[in-house]
Amino acid sequence: MAVAQMYKKTFPEIPLEDLDISWDYRSRPDSYGFWDGDFLAGFVIASFHSRSGGSMYIDFFSLDEAYRGNGLGTQLVQEFLHGLVEKNGSIHLFPRNEVVAKWYMRNGFRESTNGYYVCHSYPTRSRPKA
Repeated sequence: MAVAQMYKKTFPEIPLEDLDISWDYRSRPDSYGFWDGDFLAGFVIASFHSRSGGSMYIDFFSLDEAYRGNGLGTQLVQEFLHGLVEKNGSIHLFPRNEVVAKWYMRNGFRESTNGYYVCHSYPTRSRPKA
């Protein structure tokens, strides 16, 4: 499975079982792969958590190393966030490290609680970049 291979490479410190759980509980319309022909260039697995008022969580977002550094990740996250605005919702995630956290902040997220970052689309909170 291409997703599992990319997951192991991107998240070596997180057990593969976590991917299995996220995969089973993912939001199918909001989780997808990015393909370059037959090659999986990246993926996002998103889910909704009822304990947080139905907020969406990005469980895992990954791009193959060959596709990083050219703005593709930023474009994909921005497209994802613009879909969020249409749904009038919020997205929560837990960045792997400080570099990734700073990247998310440049893309409209803000630090929340317990290591989570959040991006809200409703007017009373911080919003994604236009």
